[in-house]
Amino acid sequence: MRPTALLGVLNKQFLGIAGDAANAVAKKLTPSASLVSRKPAFIDAFLYKMKKNPELLKNKTIWSRRSTILPEFVDSQVKIYNGKTTIRCKITEGKVGHKFGEFALTRKRKSRDQPNAKVKQLKKKK
Repeated sequence: MRPTALLGVLNKQFLGIAGDAANAVAKKLTPSASLVSRKPAFIDAFLYKMKKNPELLKNKTIWSRRSTILPEFVDSQVKIYNGKTTIRCKITEGKVGHKFGEFALTRKRKSRDQPNAKVKQLKKKK
């Protein structure tokens, strides 16, 4: 149970109110969601210019991995720099709201067959 919901229950019990009146009092006591502010999405200046004309974004290299993917970029192909090379990525609706860096991995995956392959090579040599 969330702390705010717990406070609402405790306030109802303390006031001894039941039914619709209890819900009305609990709403007044808990902070509304409109008071909570979120940070705006970060967009690099280069990408902000491309926001108006997404056709210019096709096959461009994006160096800003921390920039947020906007809905205007859907159905475009971009190259995202991962620190060593660029990785081609097609922007889809599911990627909107995420960061560009999430789709260009910076580390290589180790295959699980590698240790076994080394052992087999050693046995073949003997």
